[in-house]
Amino acid sequence: MNAQSPVIVWFRRDLRVADQPALKAAAETGRPVIPLYVLDDPPARPWAPGGAARWWLAGSLAALDADLARLESRLILRRGPAAETVLALARETGAAAVHFTRHHEPAEAAAEAALTAGLGRAGIE
Repeated sequence: MNAQSPVIVWFRRDLRVADQPALKAAAETGRPVIPLYVLDDPPARPWAPGGAARWWLAGSLAALDADLARLESRLILRRGPAAETVLALARETGAAAVHFTRHHEPAEAAAEAALTAGLGRAGIE
């Protein structure tokens, strides 16, 4: 990795650019920032989002992408298991780090732990 290796911001529930700690931390590195949202829809999820939640998510992602466009960036959308998908993009782009805000729900914490372990094995912050 060199000084211009990008950093990824993994957006999850906090789909905003204002007062967004992970985005702020990534921007402060001075490296190019890759904003990412991963739709992780495991079939066994006990509370799968319904139509209204998906409608809200689509609108929120469009608004986030518009806000990022004003900052001369674009939101990358991926689908799959979150930890694997974020790690794959980090490898694909040669990212130096992945920034995200922590969540304390068991499924979210498990995804964070899996990602952190994978990043450590790959030598990525």
